[in-house]
Amino acid sequence: MAVLLLPTVAEAQAGGNESRIAQTISMSLRYSLYMGILCIGIFTLFGPELGVGVFKDSSAGSFMQILAWLCPFLYLATTMGSILNGLGKTTTTFLQNIAALILRLAFVLIGIPRFGITSYLWGMLASELLLAFLHLASLKKLVSFSWDAVEMIVKPALLLIISIGVYYGVFSLWDGFDGFGLFVSTALHIGVLCICYGGLLAVFHLAKGG
Repeated sequence: MAVLLLPTVAEAQAGGNESRIAQTISMSLRYSLYMGILCIGIFTLFGPELGVGVFKDSSAGSFMQILAWLCPFLYLATTMGSILNGLGKTTTTFLQNIAALILRLAFVLIGIPRFGITSYLWGMLASELLLAFLHLASLKKLVSFSWDAVEMIVKPALLLIISIGVYYGVFSLWDGFDGFGLFVSTALHIGVLCICYGGLLAVFHLAKGG
């Protein structure tokens, strides 16, 4: 999405189509948050199984659960950075990335000697949060775009909780994936959760007419 956004935004800017740029930003915000919130659920819920199934290490699962909270901010920073580059603000994105890297290095230099690798993971989260905020603040100064916290954050979070409830309700009664091995079984469970979440999002969008 980030790769596709850059030429789209550059074309809209060249044509003086600010409304299209605003719509692109709003759409990117929406779907970055939708995907990021889903990934929080996936890696928080299935982190231990993925750690053992993929890396053969149970501690990797706990790292995934920490990094899960990185996803929305990572996706926002990537897409918003691409839009800023498309608007010709490459110096702005460069300086903001430098600021985020300095924050991450501070966690490495100060935190790792005392708290170990966990400090680096929290540093990644803090730096991506800072970068996403800086990119959004810069875009808000350039383009008047709309965003709805209830629609983009609260609604998908509630739908994720409902999806997890449905998932537990179904698999507490029947689990036909146990015989496929840990990795395949986990992948199938994740697929069911994604289908449920995506289906609920689609239903709500259709109910609203778009």
